[in-house]
Amino acid sequence: MELLKENKNALSLCEKELKSRGVIPTIHDIDKNLLSGICANVVKKINQIISITNKNNYAIGIVGGFVRDLLLENPSDDVDFIIFQGEINDLTEIIASEMNGKIGKMSNQTLTTQVRFSDGIIFEFNSSRKERYEYPSRTPIVEKASIFDDLNRRDFTINTFLMFGSKYVDIFNGTKDLKNSILQTTRKPSVVFHEDYLRMFRAIRFACKLDFEVADNVKNGIKKNTKNILEVPHERIINELKLSLESNSVKAFQLMLELNIFETLFPEIPDNSIDEEIFLVRSVWKKINLKLEYLWEQKQFNPSVLLSAILSELEIEKSLARNKQTADYLRFQKAILFLKKYTFSNKEIKEISQYIKNKDALFVFTELSPSLIEMRLFLRELGPLLENLISITLAENSTRRIQIFLDPIIDKLRQINENQELIHVIPKLDGNEIESIFGFKGIEIGEVKLILSMAIMNEAIPNTRDACIEYVRQKMIKRNQ
Repeated sequence: MELLKENKNALSLCEKELKSRGVIPTIHDIDKNLLSGICANVVKKINQIISITNKNNYAIGIVGGFVRDLLLENPSDDVDFIIFQGEINDLTEIIASEMNGKIGKMSNQTLTTQVRFSDGIIFEFNSSRKERYEYPSRTPIVEKASIFDDLNRRDFTINTFLMFGSKYVDIFNGTKDLKNSILQTTRKPSVVFHEDYLRMFRAIRFACKLDFEVADNVKNGIKKNTKNILEVPHERIINELKLSLESNSVKAFQLMLELNIFETLFPEIPDNSIDEEIFLVRSVWKKINLKLEYLWEQKQFNPSVLLSAILSELEIEKSLARNKQTADYLRFQKAILFLKKYTFSNKEIKEISQYIKNKDALFVFTELSPSLIEMRLFLRELGPLLENLISITLAENSTRRIQIFLDPIIDKLRQINENQELIHVIPKLDGNEIESIFGFKGIEIGEVKLILSMAIMNEAIPNTRDACIEYVRQKMIKRNQ
Protein backbone atom coordinates (compact mmCIF):
# COMPACT_ATOMS: atom_id res chain seq x y z
CA MET A 1 0.00 0.00 0.00
CA GLU A 2 1.34 3.42 -0.98
CA LEU A 3 1.76 5.74 2.01
CA LEU A 4 1.03 9.45 2.01
CA LYS A 5 4.19 11.45 1.33
CA GLU A 6 5.48 13.80 3.96
CA ASN A 7 5.36 17.45 2.95
CA LYS A 8 7.94 18.84 5.36
CA ASN A 9 9.02 21.83 3.27
CA ALA A 10 5.49 23.19 2.95
CA LEU A 11 4.79 22.54 6.64
CA SER A 12 7.94 24.45 7.61
CA LEU A 13 6.97 27.41 5.41
CA CYS A 14 3.45 27.39 6.85
CA GLU A 15 4.74 27.34 10.42
CA LYS A 16 7.16 30.17 9.70
CA GLU A 17 4.46 32.30 8.08
CA LEU A 18 2.04 31.81 10.96
CA LYS A 19 4.68 32.68 13.55
CA SER A 20 5.44 35.87 11.62
CA ARG A 21 1.82 36.85 12.33
CA GLY A 22 2.21 36.12 16.04
CA VAL A 23 0.35 32.80 15.81
CA ILE A 24 1.90 29.73 17.38
CA PRO A 25 0.30 26.75 15.59
CA THR A 26 -0.35 23.41 17.21
CA ILE A 27 0.97 20.59 15.02
CA HIS A 28 -0.63 17.17 15.43
CA ASP A 29 0.37 13.77 14.11
CA ILE A 30 -2.37 11.90 12.22
CA ASP A 31 -2.84 8.31 13.32
CA LYS A 32 -1.53 5.82 10.75
CA ASN A 33 -4.77 3.86 10.95
CA LEU A 34 -6.66 6.95 9.84
CA LEU A 35 -4.25 7.57 6.97
CA SER A 36 -4.60 3.98 5.81
CA GLY A 37 -8.32 4.59 5.33
CA ILE A 38 -7.77 7.07 2.51
CA CYS A 39 -8.58 5.64 -0.92
CA ALA A 40 -5.38 4.32 -2.55
CA ASN A 41 -6.15 6.23 -5.76
CA VAL A 42 -6.52 9.47 -3.82
CA VAL A 43 -3.24 8.83 -1.95
CA LYS A 44 -1.46 8.23 -5.25
CA LYS A 45 -2.77 11.49 -6.73
CA ILE A 46 -1.93 13.52 -3.61
CA ASN A 47 1.62 12.13 -3.67
CA GLN A 48 1.99 13.04 -7.33
CA ILE A 49 0.85 16.58 -6.57
CA ILE A 50 3.29 16.90 -3.64
CA SER A 51 6.12 15.75 -5.94
CA ILE A 52 5.10 18.26 -8.62
CA THR A 53 4.89 21.16 -6.16
CA ASN A 54 8.24 20.36 -4.56
CA LYS A 55 9.89 20.06 -7.96
CA ASN A 56 8.48 23.42 -9.06
CA ASN A 57 9.08 25.26 -5.77
CA TYR A 58 5.42 25.59 -4.76
CA ALA A 59 4.04 25.23 -1.24
CA ILE A 60 0.72 23.45 -0.89
CA GLY A 61 -1.40 21.79 1.80
CA ILE A 62 -4.80 20.13 2.16
CA VAL A 63 -7.40 22.16 4.01
CA GLY A 64 -10.91 21.97 5.40
CA GLY A 65 -13.48 19.22 5.13
CA PHE A 66 -11.19 16.46 3.88
CA VAL A 67 -8.98 16.80 6.97
CA ARG A 68 -11.96 17.12 9.32
CA ASP A 69 -13.66 14.02 7.91
CA LEU A 70 -10.40 12.06 7.97
CA LEU A 71 -9.98 12.82 11.68
CA LEU A 72 -13.57 11.71 12.22
CA GLU A 73 -12.69 8.36 10.59
CA ASN A 74 -14.77 9.15 7.50
CA PRO A 75 -12.21 9.72 4.73
CA SER A 76 -13.45 11.04 1.39
CA ASP A 77 -12.02 11.82 -2.04
CA ASP A 78 -13.20 15.45 -1.87
CA VAL A 79 -9.80 17.13 -1.55
CA ASP A 80 -9.28 20.89 -1.32
CA PHE A 81 -5.71 22.14 -1.68
CA ILE A 82 -4.44 25.54 -0.54
CA ILE A 83 -1.49 27.11 -2.37
CA PHE A 84 0.51 29.63 -0.35
CA GLN A 85 3.64 29.85 -2.46
CA GLY A 86 3.42 30.19 -6.22
CA GLU A 87 0.74 31.10 -8.76
CA ILE A 88 -2.39 28.97 -8.69
CA ASN A 89 -3.17 29.01 -12.42
CA ASP A 90 0.37 28.02 -13.40
CA LEU A 91 0.42 25.18 -10.87
CA THR A 92 -2.93 23.67 -11.86
CA GLU A 93 -1.95 23.79 -15.52
CA ILE A 94 1.24 21.87 -14.67
CA ILE A 95 -0.71 19.35 -12.58
CA ALA A 96 -3.34 18.85 -15.28
CA SER A 97 -0.64 18.36 -17.90
CA GLU A 98 1.56 15.95 -15.93
CA MET A 99 -1.36 13.92 -14.47
CA ASN A 100 -3.55 13.76 -17.59
CA GLY A 101 -6.28 15.81 -15.95
CA LYS A 102 -8.49 18.58 -17.25
CA ILE A 103 -9.01 21.99 -15.73
CA GLY A 104 -12.69 22.10 -14.84
CA LYS A 105 -12.90 25.72 -13.78
CA MET A 106 -10.53 28.60 -13.28
CA SER A 107 -11.62 31.81 -11.56
CA ASN A 108 -9.29 34.75 -11.10
CA GLN A 109 -12.10 36.45 -9.17
CA THR A 110 -12.25 33.82 -6.42
CA LEU A 111 -8.66 32.52 -6.84
CA THR A 112 -9.88 28.95 -7.29
CA THR A 113 -9.32 26.27 -9.88
CA GLN A 114 -10.35 22.67 -10.31
CA VAL A 115 -8.69 19.65 -11.91
CA ARG A 116 -10.81 16.72 -13.09
CA PHE A 117 -9.34 13.27 -13.65
CA SER A 118 -10.56 10.52 -15.95
CA ASP A 119 -11.53 8.28 -13.00
CA GLY A 120 -14.07 10.86 -11.82
CA ILE A 121 -12.00 12.33 -8.99
CA ILE A 122 -12.06 16.14 -8.80
CA PHE A 123 -9.53 18.15 -6.79
CA GLU A 124 -10.09 21.80 -5.86
CA PHE A 125 -7.19 24.26 -5.66
CA ASN A 126 -7.33 27.62 -3.89
CA SER A 127 -4.82 30.37 -3.32
CA SER A 128 -4.49 31.41 0.28
CA ARG A 129 -6.80 34.41 0.35
CA LYS A 130 -8.85 36.80 2.41
CA GLU A 131 -12.33 38.16 1.81
CA ARG A 132 -13.50 41.75 2.14
CA TYR A 133 -17.15 42.78 2.17
CA GLU A 134 -18.42 46.14 0.94
CA TYR A 135 -21.88 46.37 2.42
CA PRO A 136 -24.70 46.14 1.50
CA SER A 137 -23.26 43.67 -1.06
CA ARG A 138 -23.07 40.08 0.24
CA THR A 139 -20.52 39.07 -2.40
CA PRO A 140 -16.97 39.16 -1.02
CA ILE A 141 -14.04 40.82 -2.75
CA VAL A 142 -11.31 38.15 -2.75
CA GLU A 143 -7.64 39.04 -2.44
CA LYS A 144 -4.54 36.90 -2.23
CA ALA A 145 -3.30 36.77 1.35
CA SER A 146 -1.40 34.79 3.98
CA ILE A 147 -2.18 31.37 5.40
CA PHE A 148 -3.40 33.01 8.61
CA ASP A 149 -5.79 35.28 6.69
CA ASP A 150 -7.16 32.29 4.81
CA LEU A 151 -7.78 30.15 7.88
CA ASN A 152 -9.09 33.14 9.83
CA ARG A 153 -11.77 33.94 7.20
CA ARG A 154 -13.35 30.49 7.56
CA ASP A 155 -16.55 29.78 9.45
CA PHE A 156 -16.02 26.99 12.01
CA THR A 157 -12.89 25.84 13.83
CA ILE A 158 -13.27 22.25 12.63
CA ASN A 159 -13.05 23.46 9.02
CA THR A 160 -9.65 25.13 9.43
CA PHE A 161 -7.29 22.16 9.77
CA LEU A 162 -4.35 22.29 7.36
CA MET A 163 -2.76 18.96 6.48
CA PHE A 164 0.79 18.20 5.32
CA GLY A 165 1.36 14.48 4.82
CA SER A 166 0.90 12.77 8.20
CA LYS A 167 0.63 16.03 10.18
CA TYR A 168 -1.94 18.77 10.46
CA VAL A 169 -1.86 22.35 11.73
CA ASP A 170 -4.51 23.72 14.09
CA ILE A 171 -4.57 27.40 15.08
CA PHE A 172 -8.05 27.65 16.63
CA ASN A 173 -7.98 24.66 18.97
CA GLY A 174 -10.44 22.99 16.62
CA THR A 175 -9.07 19.60 17.66
CA LYS A 176 -10.67 20.09 21.07
CA ASP A 177 -13.98 21.06 19.44
CA LEU A 178 -13.74 17.98 17.21
CA LYS A 179 -13.20 15.68 20.19
CA ASN A 180 -16.05 17.34 22.12
CA SER A 181 -18.37 17.23 19.07
CA ILE A 182 -19.04 20.95 19.34
CA LEU A 183 -19.48 23.50 16.55
CA GLN A 184 -17.65 26.74 17.31
CA THR A 185 -16.89 29.73 15.10
CA THR A 186 -13.36 30.90 14.34
CA ARG A 187 -14.17 34.43 15.53
CA LYS A 188 -17.12 36.10 17.27
CA PRO A 189 -20.33 34.61 15.84
CA SER A 190 -21.68 38.08 15.09
CA VAL A 191 -18.67 38.74 12.83
CA VAL A 192 -18.72 35.34 11.14
CA PHE A 193 -22.45 35.47 10.39
CA HIS A 194 -22.45 39.12 9.33
CA GLU A 195 -19.94 38.23 6.61
CA ASP A 196 -22.26 35.55 5.22
CA TYR A 197 -25.65 34.89 6.79
CA LEU A 198 -25.84 31.50 5.09
CA ARG A 199 -23.29 30.32 7.66
CA MET A 200 -26.17 30.20 10.15
CA PHE A 201 -27.72 27.43 8.09
CA ARG A 202 -24.34 25.81 7.54
CA ALA A 203 -24.13 25.50 11.32
CA ILE A 204 -27.34 23.46 11.21
CA ARG A 205 -26.04 21.36 8.32
CA PHE A 206 -22.74 20.50 10.01
CA ALA A 207 -24.49 19.79 13.31
CA CYS A 208 -26.78 17.35 11.48
CA LYS A 209 -24.14 15.81 9.25
CA LEU A 210 -21.58 15.28 12.02
CA ASP A 211 -24.05 14.86 14.90
CA PHE A 212 -22.42 17.78 16.72
CA GLU A 213 -23.87 20.25 19.18
CA VAL A 214 -23.85 23.96 18.36
CA ALA A 215 -22.01 26.03 20.97
CA ASP A 216 -24.27 28.27 23.07
CA ASN A 217 -22.58 31.49 21.95
CA VAL A 218 -23.03 30.39 18.32
CA LYS A 219 -26.72 29.69 18.94
CA ASN A 220 -27.12 33.16 20.46
CA GLY A 221 -25.35 34.69 17.47
CA ILE A 222 -27.75 32.93 15.10
CA LYS A 223 -30.85 34.00 17.05
CA LYS A 224 -29.75 37.63 16.88
CA ASN A 225 -29.36 37.42 13.09
CA THR A 226 -32.13 35.00 12.09
CA LYS A 227 -34.17 37.49 10.06
CA ASN A 228 -31.09 38.33 8.00
CA ILE A 229 -31.03 34.87 6.45
CA LEU A 230 -33.69 36.09 4.02
CA GLU A 231 -30.99 38.29 2.44
CA VAL A 232 -29.25 35.14 1.19
CA PRO A 233 -30.13 34.00 -2.37
CA HIS A 234 -32.97 31.50 -2.12
CA GLU A 235 -31.23 28.73 -4.02
CA ARG A 236 -28.35 28.76 -1.50
CA ILE A 237 -30.77 28.55 1.45
CA ILE A 238 -32.68 25.65 -0.08
CA ASN A 239 -29.50 23.75 -0.90
CA GLU A 240 -28.43 23.93 2.77
CA LEU A 241 -31.95 23.04 3.93
CA LYS A 242 -32.07 19.93 1.76
CA LEU A 243 -28.59 18.82 2.84
CA SER A 244 -29.55 19.30 6.50
CA LEU A 245 -32.78 17.31 6.14
CA GLU A 246 -30.96 14.51 4.31
CA SER A 247 -28.38 14.28 7.11
CA ASN A 248 -30.81 14.23 10.04
CA SER A 249 -34.30 15.58 9.41
CA VAL A 250 -35.40 15.50 13.05
CA LYS A 251 -32.33 17.32 14.35
CA ALA A 252 -32.49 19.83 11.48
CA PHE A 253 -36.13 20.63 12.26
CA GLN A 254 -35.53 20.93 16.00
CA LEU A 255 -32.53 23.22 15.47
CA MET A 256 -34.51 25.37 13.03
CA LEU A 257 -37.20 25.75 15.68
CA GLU A 258 -34.74 26.49 18.49
CA LEU A 259 -32.84 29.06 16.44
CA ASN A 260 -36.00 30.75 15.09
CA ILE A 261 -35.05 29.88 11.52
CA PHE A 262 -38.13 27.73 10.88
CA GLU A 263 -40.61 30.52 11.52
CA THR A 264 -38.48 32.84 9.37
CA LEU A 265 -38.45 30.49 6.38
CA PHE A 266 -41.94 29.06 6.92
CA PRO A 267 -44.13 31.89 8.30
CA GLU A 268 -47.11 30.17 6.63
CA ILE A 269 -46.75 27.27 9.12
CA PRO A 270 -47.43 28.82 12.55
CA ASP A 271 -47.51 26.63 15.64
CA ASN A 272 -51.28 26.43 15.82
CA SER A 273 -53.11 24.08 18.14
CA ILE A 274 -54.67 20.93 16.66
CA ASP A 275 -57.38 18.52 17.78
CA GLU A 276 -55.99 16.38 20.61
CA GLU A 277 -58.84 13.94 20.22
CA ILE A 278 -57.51 13.02 16.79
CA PHE A 279 -53.77 13.57 17.14
CA LEU A 280 -51.18 12.48 19.70
CA VAL A 281 -49.87 16.03 20.07
CA ARG A 282 -51.49 19.40 20.53
CA SER A 283 -49.63 21.62 18.03
CA VAL A 284 -48.64 21.73 14.38
CA TRP A 285 -44.88 21.87 15.04
CA LYS A 286 -45.05 18.86 17.33
CA LYS A 287 -47.02 17.02 14.65
CA ILE A 288 -44.33 17.80 12.05
CA ASN A 289 -41.71 16.55 14.48
CA LEU A 290 -43.60 13.26 14.92
CA LYS A 291 -43.81 12.79 11.16
CA LEU A 292 -40.10 13.45 10.70
CA GLU A 293 -39.29 11.05 13.54
CA TYR A 294 -41.29 8.33 11.79
CA LEU A 295 -39.58 9.00 8.44
CA TRP A 296 -36.15 9.03 10.11
CA GLU A 297 -36.86 5.66 11.73
CA GLN A 298 -37.89 4.32 8.32
CA LYS A 299 -34.58 5.59 6.86
CA GLN A 300 -36.38 7.99 4.54
CA PHE A 301 -33.80 10.58 3.50
CA ASN A 302 -35.38 11.97 0.32
CA PRO A 303 -35.53 15.77 0.85
CA SER A 304 -38.65 16.08 -1.32
CA VAL A 305 -40.48 13.60 0.91
CA LEU A 306 -39.27 15.33 4.08
CA LEU A 307 -40.24 18.77 2.78
CA SER A 308 -43.66 17.42 1.82
CA ALA A 309 -44.18 16.29 5.40
CA ILE A 310 -43.51 19.90 6.42
CA LEU A 311 -45.36 21.75 3.65
CA SER A 312 -48.49 19.63 4.03
CA GLU A 313 -49.05 21.65 7.22
CA LEU A 314 -49.29 25.00 5.45
CA GLU A 315 -51.96 27.12 7.12
CA ILE A 316 -55.09 27.98 5.15
CA GLU A 317 -57.33 30.86 6.21
CA LYS A 318 -60.52 29.48 7.69
CA SER A 319 -62.60 32.06 5.84
CA LEU A 320 -61.35 30.64 2.53
CA ALA A 321 -61.43 26.93 3.44
CA ARG A 322 -65.18 26.29 3.33
CA ASN A 323 -64.59 22.55 3.29
CA LYS A 324 -61.71 20.06 3.36
CA GLN A 325 -61.59 19.74 -0.41
CA THR A 326 -61.20 23.50 -0.84
CA ALA A 327 -58.60 23.66 1.94
CA ASP A 328 -56.56 20.86 0.35
CA TYR A 329 -56.64 22.59 -3.04
CA LEU A 330 -55.57 25.93 -1.54
CA ARG A 331 -52.76 24.21 0.38
CA PHE A 332 -51.60 22.54 -2.84
CA GLN A 333 -51.52 25.92 -4.62
CA LYS A 334 -49.77 27.58 -1.68
CA ALA A 335 -47.10 24.89 -1.68
CA ILE A 336 -46.42 25.50 -5.37
CA LEU A 337 -46.01 29.24 -4.71
CA PHE A 338 -43.56 28.49 -1.88
CA LEU A 339 -41.52 26.13 -4.05
CA LYS A 340 -41.36 28.66 -6.89
CA LYS A 341 -40.43 31.44 -4.50
CA TYR A 342 -37.45 29.43 -3.28
CA THR A 343 -36.44 28.46 -6.84
CA PHE A 344 -36.94 24.71 -6.63
CA SER A 345 -36.49 22.91 -9.94
CA ASN A 346 -39.52 22.09 -12.08
CA LYS A 347 -38.96 18.40 -11.31
CA GLU A 348 -38.95 19.05 -7.55
CA ILE A 349 -42.04 21.26 -7.78
CA LYS A 350 -43.91 18.59 -9.70
CA GLU A 351 -42.89 15.85 -7.27
CA ILE A 352 -43.55 17.71 -4.00
CA SER A 353 -46.85 19.14 -5.24
CA GLN A 354 -47.97 15.61 -6.16
CA TYR A 355 -47.26 14.43 -2.62
CA ILE A 356 -49.21 17.31 -1.10
CA LYS A 357 -52.08 16.98 -3.57
CA ASN A 358 -52.44 13.27 -2.75
CA LYS A 359 -51.49 13.35 0.94
CA ASP A 360 -54.91 11.99 2.01
CA ALA A 361 -55.58 9.79 -1.03
CA LEU A 362 -54.84 6.48 0.71
CA PHE A 363 -57.07 7.40 3.65
CA VAL A 364 -59.90 8.19 1.23
CA PHE A 365 -59.34 4.96 -0.72
CA THR A 366 -59.51 2.96 2.50
CA GLU A 367 -62.83 4.57 3.36
CA LEU A 368 -64.46 4.40 -0.10
CA SER A 369 -63.06 1.12 -1.57
CA PRO A 370 -62.16 2.43 -5.05
CA SER A 371 -62.67 0.51 -8.27
CA LEU A 372 -59.80 -0.92 -10.26
CA ILE A 373 -59.99 1.85 -12.83
CA GLU A 374 -59.88 4.51 -10.11
CA MET A 375 -56.73 2.97 -8.68
CA ARG A 376 -55.19 2.63 -12.16
CA LEU A 377 -55.94 6.27 -12.96
CA PHE A 378 -54.45 7.26 -9.61
CA LEU A 379 -51.26 5.30 -10.29
CA ARG A 380 -51.11 6.64 -13.84
CA GLU A 381 -51.02 10.21 -12.50
CA LEU A 382 -48.66 9.37 -9.65
CA GLY A 383 -46.06 7.64 -11.83
CA PRO A 384 -43.01 6.35 -9.90
CA LEU A 385 -43.87 8.25 -6.69
CA LEU A 386 -46.06 5.59 -5.05
CA GLU A 387 -43.58 4.35 -2.42
CA ASN A 388 -42.70 7.87 -1.31
CA LEU A 389 -46.38 8.77 -1.04
CA ILE A 390 -46.92 5.64 1.07
CA SER A 391 -44.11 6.82 3.38
CA ILE A 392 -45.71 10.26 3.73
CA THR A 393 -49.12 8.73 4.41
CA LEU A 394 -47.77 6.35 7.04
CA ALA A 395 -45.92 9.25 8.68
CA GLU A 396 -49.20 11.17 8.84
CA ASN A 397 -50.95 8.09 10.19
CA SER A 398 -48.33 7.76 12.95
CA THR A 399 -49.49 11.09 14.44
CA ARG A 400 -53.08 9.86 15.02
CA ARG A 401 -54.43 8.48 18.27
CA ILE A 402 -56.45 5.90 16.35
CA GLN A 403 -54.49 4.83 13.32
CA ILE A 404 -56.26 3.82 10.13
CA PHE A 405 -55.57 0.30 8.85
CA LEU A 406 -53.97 1.03 5.47
CA ASP A 407 -52.32 -2.31 4.66
CA PRO A 408 -55.02 -3.67 2.29
CA ILE A 409 -55.11 -0.60 0.03
CA ILE A 410 -51.30 -0.27 0.09
CA ASP A 411 -50.88 -3.93 -0.85
CA LYS A 412 -53.42 -3.60 -3.67
CA LEU A 413 -51.81 -0.47 -5.12
CA ARG A 414 -48.37 -2.07 -4.94
CA GLN A 415 -49.64 -5.17 -6.69
CA ILE A 416 -51.24 -3.18 -9.51
CA ASN A 417 -48.19 -0.93 -9.80
CA GLU A 418 -45.70 -3.81 -9.78
CA ASN A 419 -47.53 -5.62 -12.56
CA GLN A 420 -48.24 -2.37 -14.40
CA GLU A 421 -51.77 -3.73 -14.88
CA LEU A 422 -53.36 -1.54 -17.53
CA ILE A 423 -51.93 1.66 -16.05
CA HIS A 424 -49.99 3.23 -18.91
CA VAL A 425 -52.27 2.20 -21.74
CA ILE A 426 -51.55 3.10 -25.36
CA PRO A 427 -54.44 1.98 -27.58
CA LYS A 428 -53.49 -0.25 -30.50
CA LEU A 429 -55.13 2.25 -32.83
CA ASP A 430 -53.06 5.31 -33.66
CA GLY A 431 -54.15 8.76 -34.71
CA ASN A 432 -53.63 8.19 -38.44
CA GLU A 433 -55.83 5.10 -38.38
CA ILE A 434 -58.52 6.88 -36.40
CA GLU A 435 -58.56 9.63 -39.02
CA SER A 436 -58.50 7.32 -42.05
CA ILE A 437 -61.14 4.88 -40.73
CA PHE A 438 -63.56 7.27 -39.02
CA GLY A 439 -62.70 10.70 -40.42
CA PHE A 440 -61.93 12.32 -37.07
CA LYS A 441 -59.47 15.23 -37.07
CA GLY A 442 -57.45 17.34 -34.62
CA ILE A 443 -58.79 17.42 -31.08
CA GLU A 444 -61.36 14.74 -31.91
CA ILE A 445 -58.56 12.20 -32.40
CA GLY A 446 -57.27 12.91 -28.89
CA GLU A 447 -60.76 12.47 -27.47
CA VAL A 448 -61.13 9.09 -29.20
CA LYS A 449 -57.75 7.95 -27.82
CA LEU A 450 -58.82 8.94 -24.31
CA ILE A 451 -62.11 7.06 -24.63
CA LEU A 452 -60.24 3.98 -25.83
CA SER A 453 -57.69 4.23 -22.99
CA MET A 454 -60.47 4.44 -20.40
CA ALA A 455 -62.29 1.48 -21.92
CA ILE A 456 -59.13 -0.65 -21.91
CA MET A 457 -58.22 0.35 -18.34
CA ASN A 458 -61.76 -0.51 -17.26
CA GLU A 459 -61.37 -3.88 -19.01
CA ALA A 460 -64.39 -3.16 -21.20
CA ILE A 461 -62.34 -4.22 -24.23
CA PRO A 462 -58.97 -5.91 -24.84
CA ASN A 463 -56.21 -3.70 -26.21
CA THR A 464 -56.25 -5.00 -29.79
CA ARG A 465 -56.67 -3.07 -33.02
CA ASP A 466 -59.86 -4.88 -33.97
CA ALA A 467 -61.42 -4.40 -30.55
CA CYS A 468 -60.58 -0.68 -30.59
CA ILE A 469 -62.10 -0.23 -34.07
CA GLU A 470 -65.28 -2.05 -33.07
CA TYR A 471 -65.59 -0.07 -29.84
CA VAL A 472 -65.34 3.28 -31.64
CA ARG A 473 -67.80 2.07 -34.28
CA GLN A 474 -70.35 1.10 -31.61
CA LYS A 475 -69.89 4.47 -29.87
CA MET A 476 -70.54 6.25 -33.17
CA ILE A 477 -73.66 4.21 -33.78
CA LYS A 478 -75.04 5.07 -30.35
CA ARG A 479 -74.18 8.74 -30.79
CA ASN A 480 -76.02 8.88 -34.12
CA GLN A 481 -79.18 7.14 -32.92
